[in-house]
Amino acid sequence: MIRLAYLAAYAVLAALGEALVARPALLWLRGQGLLEAALPWNVPLGGFALLCAALVALTTLWLASDAALGRRPRVPQHAAFLLLLAVCFGVRSWARDPQPPRDPAPALLDGLRAAAAELDRDYRGAYTPDAGQLNSALAQVTPPGYLRLGRSIPLHARVLSGADGPQLSELPGDQPGTIYVALSKDRTGAWITALGLRGILKLTSGKPALVEAHAGTHSQPGRDPLVPIYPGMRGLTGPR
Repeated sequence: MIRLAYLAAYAVLAALGEALVARPALLWLRGQGLLEAALPWNVPLGGFALLCAALVALTTLWLASDAALGRRPRVPQHAAFLLLLAVCFGVRSWARDPQPPRDPAPALLDGLRAAAAELDRDYRGAYTPDAGQLNSALAQVTPPGYLRLGRSIPLHARVLSGADGPQLSELPGDQPGTIYVALSKDRTGAWITALGLRGILKLTSGKPALVEAHAGTHSQPGRDPLVPIYPGMRGLTGPR
């Protein structure tokens, strides 16, 4: 009876330890983009919380295996287990609450503008963009924050020649942060769009955040290139 109560008490303590760190640990792990690109939450001590959760699970398994084999756990095992629980309490107490991911749209819009400016800079009667130069310009823009396998995904350009219009869907193999530069067949026009986590970036109006370039000039994202920008002009609603 005493042995059963002992095992039940340690099972409850193990469950409590896991519950204390499970949410921040899972949020942090999910945001690392292990299976696919992800937009990470801001999780203070998230990696450490994951380590604590793993150690609690391993220590619990260690104690359970000893109990199953009829061996009495030694004092150092008890001490290590209780110390881990104390650390879990500390992580939960000291760490701030996880915060949602920052909005990647401003960085993607900046990427559209940077790509359009670089495209127009080299216009000599036709658009002949160099992906390396476009990527150099995009490297000056703050990344949108996407992660893949724990590494930041930078903004990067993909040039599409002979297009009839903008690229409005994801192409196979492309990561979020891809800037599509679709060139018209005569190379005097181009359409620039950005790929987010859920497809092509759109504005709150529902329209794609599209930059249209023609003969060395370009529009602002989502605006008609034939309508000039003038003082006091109402801005577009924010991106999503």
